[in-house]
Amino acid sequence: MTSAFVELKTPKNLDIISDITFSPLIQNQLLASTWSNEILVYSYNAEHHNEEQLNPINIIQTQDVPLCLLYDNSPIVGLLDGSIRELDFENCKLSKNIGMPVNEDEIGSGINNLCHLDNHNIIASSFNGDLQTIDLRQQQPRYINRNNRSKKIFTMDSSDRYLTMGLQNNIIEIYDFRKLDVPMETREVGLKYQIKDLKTFPNNQGFALSTIDGRVSIEFFNSDPQFQQDHRFTFKCHRHPDPSNSDVDLVYPVNSIAFNKKYETLFTGGSDGYLCLWDLNKRKRMKQYTPRFLSLEHEPESVAKIKLNQSDSLIAVATSDDNFKRRRRLSESESSRIPSRIYIKEVLENECKPKK
Repeated sequence: MTSAFVELKTPKNLDIISDITFSPLIQNQLLASTWSNEILVYSYNAEHHNEEQLNPINIIQTQDVPLCLLYDNSPIVGLLDGSIRELDFENCKLSKNIGMPVNEDEIGSGINNLCHLDNHNIIASSFNGDLQTIDLRQQQPRYINRNNRSKKIFTMDSSDRYLTMGLQNNIIEIYDFRKLDVPMETREVGLKYQIKDLKTFPNNQGFALSTIDGRVSIEFFNSDPQFQQDHRFTFKCHRHPDPSNSDVDLVYPVNSIAFNKKYETLFTGGSDGYLCLWDLNKRKRMKQYTPRFLSLEHEPESVAKIKLNQSDSLIAVATSDDNFKRRRRLSESESSRIPSRIYIKEVLENECKPKK
């Protein structure tokens, strides 16, 4: 028995979705941020949903593009202008900037990642390689003077002790929370193409990272060479035979990954319009979810973001048209872009459990 994905209602011609997140306190509350300066708020009931419940319960306008979301006791939003703001549900607006002062002349200061450090502190990165921590109790930001600031930060994730960052040129930096100015390890992963996403294992022993060329690499914090040789591996995914040439595969970016916390199985979402589930111990794909996410024109919808809620009982999938990255003809205008969509699905009890 499986449950089906349900499409949530969105504004007409929704722009690219930058991030999605669930509330850690209200399991069915989902937030989605978009490049049209909006944050959509949903409350989804898997048992009693109706057409009305599929609509957003609120659409909050923002003064700049919300690039990333982090849900603490309240949602925290990183914006393109470089500010970090809390979302005030009561007044339906963003608070004052709780991050470092915004430098309007600084290109690339947009906040592209937000992570927890502990119960009271978060860390934020920007496109230009800056890092800052914020004490949420006192709302005091602190700039981290990184040695390797020249490398752009594409993605990052935190565990109970480590902060792991994926940088340009496929460089991985691993930090101990107690010393964030100098990485405890800098590692070059054996991948040729750009990192797209990075997530830490639920058991905090390592991390998975995905790339634009249909690969996922499974890495471990233990840097012993023999351990690395025995445990580290990379697998190909989100690849399909080219209908015009059976000897060639069409390769799609793996845009987003997410772990089931109980069974430590891995979800991957790609630009091929598929969501897949993997058993990393057996190094096998458990499931390729069907039907494929397709537009009304029957073109694949690129899976941009996937997210599980705190109890792993719901999974949300956001699709956005990323053809602008590989537009082949000048005649392909912005008006030809497929609107973004958001789907949600109940995750059944043993759905993510590996088969014996």
